[in-house]
Order: sequence, then C-alpha cells, then structure tokens
Amino acid sequence: MSGSAWGTNYSIKIVSDPNIPIDILKFKSSIDSIIIDIDNQMSTYKINSEISLFNSLPRNAVINISPGFTGLIKRSIYWSKLTSGSFDITVFPAVINWREGKKDREYQEIWEPPSDLDIIMQMDKIGYEKIKLSDRTLKKSVKGQMIDVNAIAKGWGVDKIFDYLQVNGIARFMIEIGGEIRVLGLNNKGKKWKIGIDKPIYGNNPGQNIIEIVKLKNQAMATSGNYRNYYEFDGKKYSHIIDPRNGNSIFSDISSVTVIAPNCLDADVLATALNVLSYDDGLKLINSLDGYEALWVIDVGYNNNFKVEFSSGMPVVSD
Repeated sequence: MSGSAWGTNYSIKIVSDPNIPIDILKFKSSIDSIIIDIDNQMSTYKINSEISLFNSLPRNAVINISPGFTGLIKRSIYWSKLTSGSFDITVFPAVINWREGKKDREYQEIWEPPSDLDIIMQMDKIGYEKIKLSDRTLKKSVKGQMIDVNAIAKGWGVDKIFDYLQVNGIARFMIEIGGEIRVLGLNNKGKKWKIGIDKPIYGNNPGQNIIEIVKLKNQAMATSGNYRNYYEFDGKKYSHIIDPRNGNSIFSDISSVTVIAPNCLDADVLATALNVLSYDDGLKLINSLDGYEALWVIDVGYNNNFKVEFSSGMPVVSD
C-alpha cells in the first residue's frame, strides 16, 4: 500500500498469511483516516489544526486538545529533559526566525541569517519547561510561545499505523513514511528487514546512494540530517535544524544520524537531538539507554567523503 502523508509519501509492505484475510481497500481507508486525524491535530500548515489554534492564542489563554496530541506533548517533555533541552517542541519561534531571515536586511528578496538581536529576541518564548499541560488542557504561558511537532509527527504516525495493523492481526510488515520506518516480524524471505541509509549528498534521491545497511526485527528506525534542507548566504550553508538551547542554526560536521529504537516516535526524537548534540555527548546518551542504538555519518570536509560511527549494538550488515 502507498499514499500521501504530511507532505511526503508512505509505503506499507505486508507479508501475506493465508490464515488472515486482508481487505486492502479497508486497510488503506483506515490508514488514510489515521493520517488525516493526525494532520488535523498537529499540522502547523493548517490554520484550524489543534497546534495552530494553540499557536495563535494570546498569553494565558487555554485550549482543550485531543488525547493523542496530549500524549505526544508529554512524551516530548520527557525527551526534552533526558536530552538536556537539545530536543524541544517549543523551538518554533526560532525556526520561523531562521526561515524568514534577518529582519532589516537591505534586499528583502535575498535571504540573510537573522542577526544576534533577532535570535536573542526569540529565546524568552522557548523552553520545554514553559509548557503548561494539565490533563488535556494546554495553556499559553508566555507571549509568542509556539510549538511545532513536524520533526516527530511522522514517527508518531508510523506508530499509530503500526498499532492499527497489529490490532488487526497482521504479524509481519514494514511501514515507511518519509524515511521513518517500523517493522514487525520477518520479511517475506523469513529474514530480518534490510534497510538502507542514504549517503548524505545534496541532490541524491532516497535510495540512490546507500552508505550503510541495517537489519531490523520488531524495531523502528529514523534518520535526521541537514544536507537536504538548508539556507545559504554568501557561500555559507546554514542548517534548518535549530538548537533550542541558543536559537542558532546548528553548525556541525555531523551530516546525518540514524537511530534504532523500540518505537518510531522515540527514534524520531533522538535522531533530531543527536544532530544537535556533539558526537561524544550523543554517544554517551545512546549508551545510557537500553534498546537504543545510533549511527552517525560525519563529513570529513572534502569531496563528499564521510566516515561512519555507530554504537556497539547497531545492527549493521557486515557482509
């Protein structure tokens, strides 16, 4: 099965079982409904989504949100604490700041990085500790506070579709949405699913140039990088990934990070956080977590050459 989801595409492979009849049209209809439901909750591009309604509220106003959105915010706060703020869904004001560029630039049609003052002015709106969530009520605690879950909504969506298929008796399948993946059981050859990791070269299509392959069973995988989406000014590239701790575009030799986790939401969160953290700090974090592994693709600085580093349990294909 395949279709559209959140500005990208999804693909689902199911290993058929003669004892379990599969109504493909019914499954696809239900999966598309899950995608639409999440979009109505979490899309910053929809003016009437729950997240957009919250972002437009004045200070001290409140909004009732759905159980799914509530669960996502709680999990985001959990990971913000664990990653020392390198992942933070309140970073949206800084993301917009970089998207729009310098406020008083001479040529408005030419993007320029925001000034130091532009960056500082956004920081009082940012901080996961400013999120005020009580049961299913979300309160705008500071003027200009906005949240953005676009970096993790795909992982959340993969998990929701995973739950749906599992509840309906499907025991062997793979879900992929925009590069975020979760598998259950073995593939149609009775082996672990082999998933390629792209070499992080700008202009490459997904799957065109594979730098490493991993094997998965009953696991999820997410990759985050800064090589496909960036800003450029005066010959310098600026990542679209913003460090929530200082409001700046990250500047790092880490080109991409792939994370293996028990579920796709957590893999998605950590892949983003490990792009913000240094390699040493990221490896220390991964080694402190049971059931999580990571692979870093690091730019060595010339001619699209990279080195690959990974945690000790990363299930890479050695042959």
